[in-house]
Amino acid sequence: MAQFSFGNFSFPDKYIKWGGVSAAPNQRQDMDSYTDGYGVTQRNALAHTKSQIKFTTLPMSGDELRAIMSGMTSNYINYSERDANCTYYDDESGAFKTGHFYLDPSFEFNREEVNAEGIPVKYGEMQWLFIEY
Repeated sequence: MAQFSFGNFSFPDKYIKWGGVSAAPNQRQDMDSYTDGYGVTQRNALAHTKSQIKFTTLPMSGDELRAIMSGMTSNYINYSERDANCTYYDDESGAFKTGHFYLDPSFEFNREEVNAEGIPVKYGEMQWLFIEY
């Protein structure tokens, strides 16, 4: 199974840098937590948790990136939000889980080489961050 799937698109493991994956599964959220008059934190932890999956991809050709982006964009639930139901490995539970994620809005393409027409033909390493709703 792929380390990460964006909708029905399995992100190709061969492009993910070895040691370049980090996961922050099940991040707890608080609402209206406070420190009381005795200095003790009174938490109101919410039932919904959020996960983040981050990885680095290896350098690739323009055609390889186009194939990845085509696989991802065809799975967008909402084009403006760059979102999909994603499957990932949850280190805390030791199982694969599925959640509703979006691609970090500040994602950057790392162009290393363009052809005479200005079309990228080579991309360098890139950082991908997927954040759960």
